[in-house]
Amino acid sequence: MIELNRNQPPVHLRTDLDDLQSRAAHHRDRHKQSFQPLADLHRTLAMALRSPGSWFAKLPTRFLLHTVVVLTVPLALLLSQIPLRPATPADSTALTMQDTLSSNVPLSLDTSSTLTHVGDPPLDETEALPVPLSLSSRSELLAPMVVPAMISGDVVRMRNGPGLAYDEINRITGGSNVEVIGRHEEWLQVRQADDATIYWVAAELVDIPEAVIYTLNVVPSEQIPPPPPPKIGVVIEEGLNLRDGPGTNYVSMARMSAGQELTLVQQYQGWFLVEYGTQYGWVTRDFLTIVDGVVERVPVAQTIPDPNPPLVGTVLENAVNMRKGPGSAYDRVASINAGAQVTLLGKYKDWFKVELSDGTKAWIFSDLMKISPMAVRRVPVTTNFPALPTRATTTRGTGGSGGGPVNVAASGDVASYAVQFIGSRYVWGGSSPRGFDCSGLTSYVYRQFGVGLPHSAAAQFSTRYGAMIGSMGSLAPGDLMFFAGTGGRRGISHVAIYIGGGQMLHAMTPSYGVQVSGIWNSYWQNHFVGAIRPYR
Repeated sequence: MIELNRNQPPVHLRTDLDDLQSRAAHHRDRHKQSFQPLADLHRTLAMALRSPGSWFAKLPTRFLLHTVVVLTVPLALLLSQIPLRPATPADSTALTMQDTLSSNVPLSLDTSSTLTHVGDPPLDETEALPVPLSLSSRSELLAPMVVPAMISGDVVRMRNGPGLAYDEINRITGGSNVEVIGRHEEWLQVRQADDATIYWVAAELVDIPEAVIYTLNVVPSEQIPPPPPPKIGVVIEEGLNLRDGPGTNYVSMARMSAGQELTLVQQYQGWFLVEYGTQYGWVTRDFLTIVDGVVERVPVAQTIPDPNPPLVGTVLENAVNMRKGPGSAYDRVASINAGAQVTLLGKYKDWFKVELSDGTKAWIFSDLMKISPMAVRRVPVTTNFPALPTRATTTRGTGGSGGGPVNVAASGDVASYAVQFIGSRYVWGGSSPRGFDCSGLTSYVYRQFGVGLPHSAAAQFSTRYGAMIGSMGSLAPGDLMFFAGTGGRRGISHVAIYIGGGQMLHAMTPSYGVQVSGIWNSYWQNHFVGAIRPYR
């Protein structure tokens, strides 16, 4: 039998008690949670008061920005309520637009006006205000517009009028700054910042926007003085010498007839540099008629040519042949490369006798050297050279390779006919005006004259079709020239028609087509193997 503990409460009482205790604990927790933000705020304020710098450093940036915005908005609303101070209107008489545009006199002020004005207040008259152009002289009001610009040529002539007929009175270098103040047709009126002189320069030589040119002041024709008399001298002596320098110790370049008009370019101690056709040379003042006022306008030459220039030439190409005489039929002595300087000893036709630094003397074709005209005129003509070596001539069908004269007529008419095809297309295998290759061109041209040639450069190089010509010096118009090794090919690889004057016509490449080349170029000389003068 179980003994009951009488000190314990009944079961239903214990259950109610537990429930009450649980509810009390729950209310305590809720109470603590409701006061937790205040406790956190208390701790935060206490920490901020103890160390405010570290507390602000921990705050997020957005929090600080939001704080500034919250404080600024009320301040702005407060300031917007403050009334503004009204502006004091200026008293003046209202003018109509028509009155303003039709008068250039000062405006009259009427202080009795009671009109209300809307706009900006007037300027302060106590200040040093500039006088308006409408109240100053009319010339200032109509003063030409000034446009800064730059000279675009290398050295530009500045004239005293808008045209080449006016005199050159100054020169200005490219890149110089000028002020453009007017225009007349294709010429601009300019001045320099440090020079009040007015000049005229061609608009093409001034760097200025085209649109600006047409806004410039146009100088009327009546304000432009007429051009001065032309700088012309008239020859009064038959056979007057045109010399290459101002003196009788210079070489004569030409002789002129009486009545010849010469343009005067420069002057030097009684001599004038003149323009005579395509030549420039010097003539003495004593044999010219010149109108008054012209001599003073001809500029004085600052330099004159050397009457005794060095007689030297410079080789222009590599592997230039030097020969024993003035012609390609002479034997080759040596070769010389581009840039070498040679002393000029004599000349004969288009060849110069030269001497190298080592004493070697030989002849070089003139087109292969650069020689100043002054030196060319002073090289003496000489016939002191060996006779052309005789070679066995080639007769029809002998197959020889001589370089001397042949008893076959040259085909000048063939050469004249062939030049019409300059610029024609290159077509490999072509033999008609629709397109040619090299042997197709030669065979087509000669076919028009009743001569049949095979369509092959190697096959055409045969005495079956003509007499053999061994050297370039013996060529005549219409001869066929043959070359070997061009384009890296072996044997005869190219043919051309000699048209005279050191030139040949040939079908070259698809990009060039049919063109004319100089035969004295070192490339063609090195590949040349001979020529054929076709039988007619």
